[in-house]
Amino acid sequence: MRRIANLILLAAMAAATPLWAADVNDVKARQRWPWNGLVDITCTVSGINGTDYGLDFAVAAVMPDSSVHNATNFWVAKDGKKSFVWCVPTNGNYRLIWDAGADLGPELYSNVVVRVTVVSGHARAQLWEGGPYWAMTNVGAEKPEGYGLYFWWGDTVGYKHENGKWVASDGSSSDFNFSNANSAIYTYDKDIATLQNENEKWITEDGVLAPAHDAAQAHWGGAWRMPTKQDLDDLLGKCNWTWTEQNGVKGWTVTGRGDYASASIFLPAAGFGFRTSLYNSGSRGPYWSSVPLSDGNNSWSLYFTSSDLRTDGYSRYGGQSVRPVQGFTE
Repeated sequence: MRRIANLILLAAMAAATPLWAADVNDVKARQRWPWNGLVDITCTVSGINGTDYGLDFAVAAVMPDSSVHNATNFWVAKDGKKSFVWCVPTNGNYRLIWDAGADLGPELYSNVVVRVTVVSGHARAQLWEGGPYWAMTNVGAEKPEGYGLYFWWGDTVGYKHENGKWVASDGSSSDFNFSNANSAIYTYDKDIATLQNENEKWITEDGVLAPAHDAAQAHWGGAWRMPTKQDLDDLLGKCNWTWTEQNGVKGWTVTGRGDYASASIFLPAAGFGFRTSLYNSGSRGPYWSSVPLSDGNNSWSLYFTSSDLRTDGYSRYGGQSVRPVQGFTE
């Protein structure tokens, strides 16, 4: 039986180099009895600005030998259940549930210190039972209504449209264009076998972009990835969609149903990149999936206008937004 003895409580500090100032106080940890490997943690968060996004909790166990073990198996709880929104959206009192048995293994420990901090992360929400967590922002955006970066399919650099030009996120180019004639776009006109070829390795055996070519993974790391076509189909079929504006930006608010009706994300109509221009921002919103069509030229996207919602194939050389997901459908 896994057991952690004598959990000692530590008033948590803000992260060493936080993106926003946040304080975590009144940290209390209690083992469940009978012991089932779970630890309940309560804390109070203050100092968050109402416009801040992308703050995460971090939980660590300071072991008796002073080594630090970063917890990975924990979640934010609400009303005794897992919260559908996994982030720190506001100041207030929080309850976390930590599966210490899964993180620390079968050894018997004593005098373990539990430390809770708030760190820079990416806010996310679960929109249906057993589904993945959807990010609140596009890759390259700081707010839910931000357009973020635009990528050709398989690109991990990303581009912003500034002063009539595409500017690479890494500063490597200021004259890029989204075109099938651009030699820098490597996935266009390649069939599935070529994309899976040992010398190419663009996609995995499962038929999705390999991590090295996944824009979400490249920019955010961790368990983040681009959605599959199935993820996008589920988003369309398992949620309610409302065309609206957020801070003056048009797009769709996507809301869970039933028990998940309190969870939502906003997808701005970011438009798309073609050649040197950005088209239809404010009226259309294609978003890439990680899945190619077999024709060699197109990949699956979520496509929408104010009156049209669907998944469809689009040319891999076009510039589109990426909305990351975390986890897989259970």
